[in-house]
Amino acid sequence: MQYHVAKNAEKSGPFDQQEVYRRLVSGELSGSDLGWCEGMAEWEPLSKLIPPQTPPIPAASAPVFGPSAARTSVTLPNAKTSGMAVGSMICGILGLLLWLPCIPAIILGHLGLSAIKKSAGVLKGSGMAVTGLVTGYIMIVALPFIAIIASLAVPAFTQVQIQGNQMKAVNNAKQIVLGMKQYAADHEGKYPPTLDVLFDEKILEDRRLLEFPSHLNVPGQGWEYLGAGHTDSDAGNLIILTSRKADRTKKKIVAHNDGSVSVEREGAVP
Repeated sequence: MQYHVAKNAEKSGPFDQQEVYRRLVSGELSGSDLGWCEGMAEWEPLSKLIPPQTPPIPAASAPVFGPSAARTSVTLPNAKTSGMAVGSMICGILGLLLWLPCIPAIILGHLGLSAIKKSAGVLKGSGMAVTGLVTGYIMIVALPFIAIIASLAVPAFTQVQIQGNQMKAVNNAKQIVLGMKQYAADHEGKYPPTLDVLFDEKILEDRRLLEFPSHLNVPGQGWEYLGAGHTDSDAGNLIILTSRKADRTKKKIVAHNDGSVSVEREGAVP
């Protein structure tokens, strides 16, 4: 049986049924285009005239032509993968790392799905397009929340680091003061003239006690020794050791003659 076909008001043919079917599959014709053969009273949509080819395809996967094809997920055996669907998936994956590709992932995903639905089974790849869409939307929605959380977490984490470093410096100061007390016990209560004496006489062995953690180690930092010329029987609130410079939070480590060590604001230290 020979068919004449009409696409966009342009008629062509005649073609045998196999040729018309081939053109439908390749996309040259669509199910909504019209066809006519001898004996027909009027032109009819090709989706009504041309049945699926043999061998028969199960109903769940049979090709569908015409407007109803846009509402089904059926694809033809030799369907091609949509390039826009592939691009959407790739951009979505890249968006997990770079974020900006999320925008083309969403655009290509919508265009790809639309093209697949309109192809009447000639194109496939809806799963790739959906993957790109989901990934793109998730990252666009999630990024502002991630940025907010990061803006809150970073200062808090920095503060924890500073406090940890301050406590380490306090512990170092306590060990230095303990070494001074041991020295005074062997020298009629007098403190050493310099801190180096404590290491020279092996009262203290680890010179890293004189170092400051990175967050406190501003230019010119170090211990300012104030115990020279004083004894362990002087007033308990006498400052005998302090950090030379305030840290980035404007605080200093201060050790008193009674053995207490504290973190105090720079302006509160005499």
